[in-house]
Amino acid sequence: MLQNNMRASLLSFLFFCFSLYCAKAASVYIGALVNTESRVGREKKVAIEIAARHYNSSSSSLLLSVREFSSSADPLEIYTKAKDLMNWGAEAIIGAGTWPEVAVLARLGSTARIPVISLATTPTPSSPMPFLVRMSYPNSGEARCLSDVVRSYNWRRVIVLYEDDSYGSISGVLPLLSDALRAGGSRIDYHIAFPPWHTVSDDDAEDTVRQKLKHVPPQISKVFIVLRSSPELAVHLFKEAKLLGMMAKGHVWIVNDDITALLDSTDLSSSFISSYMQGVIGISTYVNTTSSFFDDFSSEFQQRFDREYGTKGRQPGMHAVRAYDAVHVLAHAAAERAENRSSIALLEGVLHGNFSGLSGSISFTREGSLPEDGRRNSAFRVLNVVGRSYRELGFWSEGYGFFEEEREMGHGRPAVDVLRPVFWPGGTERTPGGWGMLRIGVPNHTTFDQFVKVEYDDSSGKVKGVTGFCIDVFREILKHLSYDLYYEFIPFAGSYDDLVNRVPLQVIDAAVGDITILAKRAVDVSFTEPILSSGLAMMLPLRPNHTPWMLVKPFTKDVWFLILATLLYTAGVLWYLERDSNPEFHGTWCVQLGAALWLIFSTIFFAHGRIHNYYTKTVMVVWLLVVFILTSSFTANLSSILVTEKLGAVPPGSRVGYDGDAFVLKYLKDVLGYKERNTEWIRSPEAYSEAFKSNKISAAYLETPYIRVFLSRYKDFTVSGETHRLGGFGFVFPKDSPLAADFSQVILQLAENGALNNLEKKWFSVTLSSSPTPDNERKKESLSLDSFWALFLFTGCTSTIILLVFSAHSFLPTRARAAAAAVSFEPLRHSFKKVWTATAKLNEKRESLKPSEQQGSGMNSP
Repeated sequence: MLQNNMRASLLSFLFFCFSLYCAKAASVYIGALVNTESRVGREKKVAIEIAARHYNSSSSSLLLSVREFSSSADPLEIYTKAKDLMNWGAEAIIGAGTWPEVAVLARLGSTARIPVISLATTPTPSSPMPFLVRMSYPNSGEARCLSDVVRSYNWRRVIVLYEDDSYGSISGVLPLLSDALRAGGSRIDYHIAFPPWHTVSDDDAEDTVRQKLKHVPPQISKVFIVLRSSPELAVHLFKEAKLLGMMAKGHVWIVNDDITALLDSTDLSSSFISSYMQGVIGISTYVNTTSSFFDDFSSEFQQRFDREYGTKGRQPGMHAVRAYDAVHVLAHAAAERAENRSSIALLEGVLHGNFSGLSGSISFTREGSLPEDGRRNSAFRVLNVVGRSYRELGFWSEGYGFFEEEREMGHGRPAVDVLRPVFWPGGTERTPGGWGMLRIGVPNHTTFDQFVKVEYDDSSGKVKGVTGFCIDVFREILKHLSYDLYYEFIPFAGSYDDLVNRVPLQVIDAAVGDITILAKRAVDVSFTEPILSSGLAMMLPLRPNHTPWMLVKPFTKDVWFLILATLLYTAGVLWYLERDSNPEFHGTWCVQLGAALWLIFSTIFFAHGRIHNYYTKTVMVVWLLVVFILTSSFTANLSSILVTEKLGAVPPGSRVGYDGDAFVLKYLKDVLGYKERNTEWIRSPEAYSEAFKSNKISAAYLETPYIRVFLSRYKDFTVSGETHRLGGFGFVFPKDSPLAADFSQVILQLAENGALNNLEKKWFSVTLSSSPTPDNERKKESLSLDSFWALFLFTGCTSTIILLVFSAHSFLPTRARAAAAAVSFEPLRHSFKKVWTATAKLNEKRESLKPSEQQGSGMNSP
């Protein structure tokens, strides 16, 4: 009996052992290391436990052991907890911490030959880790999303901030972001690397962050991208940024999933968010929340999270979803390799598996990472911190761009260039330029205040306003930019060269004014396109062209001599022709000479006396033509001479004035050959006028825009000689600044649509084309013999021919002379009589019609 009992007991024990063995063979032992001090870590822990429960309810049992650790845990503590999990029997370990924490597990897993699944965004390991499985897509999707956010708002320069570590987790992310930004036309201007935060003591935390932010160069972009950050660093970062004015207007902050995951957590309180993070833009990994599977998981997740941590859980994010899927990936791989439960077989099952979970289809490459082509599924939500929480701006999908609504993703609908209106730091809704408060240097005192004029308050001495053509152009450009620029004008009392040099020295961010574009200045700064063309020209005073002998200037001496000779010759011919038939030519020789001269002079005023000889009439017709042409020419040329003013002479070695610019003096000496002792610095427009009046200077060299202003005030000056071309007036920015390119593009637009021309008309009433153009050569003022020799030849020949004909006629006998006269002049006289009679009748008829027309007009009038 006893023997039978012993046999039964042995069989029962063997059955129990076999049952345990079968249970162990069917079960899956999974360990997890989670940092539950952060909201993200708590989400991962809850998701892992829910996944284990779901698997146990539908399949073989899954034995899960979770080890928690703190944020300040050192590698030794993580190593110890991982060894405990292996001693417990863990067949695989899920690393739910950051990459530095997972790196310790990965090395231990490679040594113990146990698969380690990393939920952290991990770089490519520098040394082989054959048992590491990285359950996250490459950072390329995140980098391109951040780049598209920057590009959509036309920011050209950014500053990248990140928390560094000794494992190189950031080394693979920065090149991706840099390449993505460069492809979008932007670049990284500056890096701020913070040390691993667990190595910084609480006493040094604020000072560490403050010093890093203070060293940001003032002239570079104010667009900050936080690429990696622990919750502790994020808190100090935004506090110090607020205190240093880096959350004011003109600044931009963009954060990734490391910080957006904290917005609903206790890691960042709502009061902290409302006080220090207003206007921040964030991206968060997108999770498809439209499936019923996700709804069930989300409901249970929020209940369990609230129950365990006493905090109302938000909808689970990608961190929780990946943690949930990681458990199922391991469990399914173990189930498929049930006959062979070695660690290598389990790793092979994970790498060869094709699992569909909450985050989509999951498969791995032989190297233990999600495939590159899976990045086409990369998608992010874009958030904007407003008030005590945030609002959704839209969504970003790899290869498509931005969408305003979730339902539009993946349906072939067109993406948008810019997302919904954003609430930016400082409370503005217009897109900031990302340059902060720009310090714009302007000349404090200018020779011509039409370009820049600084006005001060008499009581306080502070700047009351800045006006002028250059300021109007600057403000007009700002209206046409696609973003806002915030600025303050800083008056500068030094020279223009000193003002330009303040830009590369970072004393000011830009310079606006009548600044000439020069090659030596362009070495260290960038100029915009010219807002006004310019050149160096000589200005001279105009002197009245009035002399006692002004009336003789219309003709040269040769012409006057020929006029007198022709007059006397014609008078002699008229005396000879009229002496027999005209009673006025009878008497003494003095009477006859006086009558001839009077007849000639009276024709000038068309008031001559009676002429009896037809020969004389022929000569007089030609003479009247000559008189008409000569008087008209005399009147026209005399009028021109009276209104024309002459330029003052510039004696050799005389002094010339200039406005004090060093490059003008250099040009006068090196190019135009003036000695420095022959130059005079003139400080004001009034001083130019006085210097000319006192003969202190004989000429002045000014840039053409200044001459336009001067001529609008003083009318007795003009431009003379060649205009020496210069680069024009432009605005100054730091070397290779994108602002210079943006301003130049708008300047060209304003030039094309006429806005610049309208501003010129507003400030400058005179153009160089409308200034006087005097002629300083006397020989061109008087009409020479070249213009009249044919006229004098014509009248002289006519008078001579008539004289010869008349003389020949006089020598004929009386009877023959009468017959010749009848033959010669009777047809001509008869023709003149018929024309005269017809003209008289026509005039009488016209006079007779006037009374009848007036009568008819009176009858028809009302």
